[in-house]
Amino acid sequence: MVKGKGQPAKSQTAKKSTAGNNRQPTATVSPAQPGIKVKAPKPGVQAPSVPSCSACGIYITDDVKALQCDRCQSNDRWKCADCLNIPPEMYDHLVSDPNCSLRWFCIKCDKSAMDIANTTHDHGSEKLDNLIGLVEKLLDKVAAVDEKMKDKCDVETVKHLETRIGTLEDRALQTEQDIGSKLSSLELKLQQQLDDRVSKSTVCDRREELGIQERVQMEVDKKLDQDKDIERRKRNLIIYRVAEVNSDIAADRNASDLAFITELLDTVFQIQPDSSGIVKSFRLGRRDSTKDSPRPLLVEFDSHEAKERVMSNLTKLKNVKAPFKGISLAHDMSPWQRTEMKRLVEQAKHEHTTSNNAESVENFYFRVVGSGSRMRVIKIRKQSRDINTVAAS
Repeated sequence: MVKGKGQPAKSQTAKKSTAGNNRQPTATVSPAQPGIKVKAPKPGVQAPSVPSCSACGIYITDDVKALQCDRCQSNDRWKCADCLNIPPEMYDHLVSDPNCSLRWFCIKCDKSAMDIANTTHDHGSEKLDNLIGLVEKLLDKVAAVDEKMKDKCDVETVKHLETRIGTLEDRALQTEQDIGSKLSSLELKLQQQLDDRVSKSTVCDRREELGIQERVQMEVDKKLDQDKDIERRKRNLIIYRVAEVNSDIAADRNASDLAFITELLDTVFQIQPDSSGIVKSFRLGRRDSTKDSPRPLLVEFDSHEAKERVMSNLTKLKNVKAPFKGISLAHDMSPWQRTEMKRLVEQAKHEHTTSNNAESVENFYFRVVGSGSRMRVIKIRKQSRDINTVAAS
């Protein structure tokens, strides 16, 4: 809103002052009557404290319609509505409307504002041209890199997919053949044993024969269940020491666990979420909010290959930072496998102790490698700092 003189509600009474014989007369300004303009004093006469029009020189009293410069707001930068060629109705609208965005500048401020606007426009145009040139160069480089990567991916991706598909087909066929061969061999051996026992035992009654068959069938079923359980667990891995969200809503806890797994695969193992192959995840054991230690987190993938992409790169966990620091990953073993591994470790420790070895068992790690009938125990010597830690504990 422009700055102008407010119009009084009613006229004021001018006061007259008299001077003594020995005092010089002083120029005073009284509010003018409506429609009457008061001229500025002549040269040599003291000017009053009332501003005057910078064009015609009349005093800007409360009854004179005038505008003050909105930029410098100097007391000598006023101009009456007549010199500005502004009708009274327009003047009243400009002064009274708070939403009016018009401004009036004096000649000096108007010239200064135009100079600043021209300078800013020139600098802005130059910076904009430089920025546009830089963006065009970057777009050209991105297009060139994209073209190269497109050609590269077309060849390498196809070869990689063909190799992987062939490998998966070969492994699936080999696994199917191995399982069929093992089942056939097992059934043949059991049948032979059963036939031998039946032929040698002529005094066994029918009840004993049925009992043997039932026990044999139970052993066969048990072995089949173990093989199926082992095969099913090949796609799983277990993550230990993953912080668990303290929430009573299972959906919130599952969502938090899935977000942690996705971030772990993407950040540490560089496996994108859309190709991770995660089928489901859940915590092992009953939830107990009074315990500080989190429950193990089981992750199931859609294939054994997807899981091996993670387990074959466990060395990437050595120097990770929070929230992945301190976690560990392991295969999902069946109860039979865990029992067998424990037995093999205890047997290896016993053999180490009874072999007159001068070094203590505490100086080694005993690790089970391999799977199935090829499981064996290897000894790994602990570092000196690990030995000191065990001794201190």
